[in-house]
Amino acid sequence: MPLTAPTLPDPAPAMAETHDGDGCLVSRVPMIDGRPHGRFECFHPDGSLRLDAEYEHGELSGLLRAYAADGSLEYEANYAGGQLHGNSATYLNGRLQARQQYANGQLAGESVCYAPSGDVAARCVYRQGRLEEEAIYAHEGAVVRRSGYRAGKLDGETREYGAGGTLVQSLPYRNDLLHGVARRFDPEGEVIAARSYADGMPRGDWQAMARADDDDGGAAPAGFAQRLERWLRG
Repeated sequence: MPLTAPTLPDPAPAMAETHDGDGCLVSRVPMIDGRPHGRFECFHPDGSLRLDAEYEHGELSGLLRAYAADGSLEYEANYAGGQLHGNSATYLNGRLQARQQYANGQLAGESVCYAPSGDVAARCVYRQGRLEEEAIYAHEGAVVRRSGYRAGKLDGETREYGAGGTLVQSLPYRNDLLHGVARRFDPEGEVIAARSYADGMPRGDWQAMARADDDDGGAAPAGFAQRLERWLRG
């Protein structure tokens, strides 16, 4: 019968601690084979918990939480294999500021930022760490800008909206540069001006456009120049 070596138990972890100049505990974590393994804690000067996380053989794993001096939650995130993986959230004075989703250390899926009122201020979609879609909101929750991205750069149509959700301007992008025909609209949704771009450079000035219901052969109606001027000023 062959002899086999006995199975030895895992070595007991040794607690590693750091202290400030006054001898107060700053952090502590169990160590195995020179690497953190187990619960990691970091403390505020008054001894309250500042950071709470888990290590597995030297890598962050599971839920990490950070706290303000008053004990309120400031940040929480999930880790796997030392990388951000799953949901994360940022707080200010107990209010949710932002939430993100990660996969293998990269932003993936939807990220949302919130205004102090709690309304959504921005909503983004990421794929493999690169921005694909972005929407910016006014305080009352209406979309004011919506953009598409490719490989993290503006690409396709960006739309800007005014009060009541009416379309104000349409901007074409390619590789982060204006490219194509930009258009501005009146409150009824009619195009009132257009301008062409190529690789970020304008090709001429803004051109006034006649309304579709004009009956004078396409000439701009009375007062159109004044209305166009107001819209071009913003």
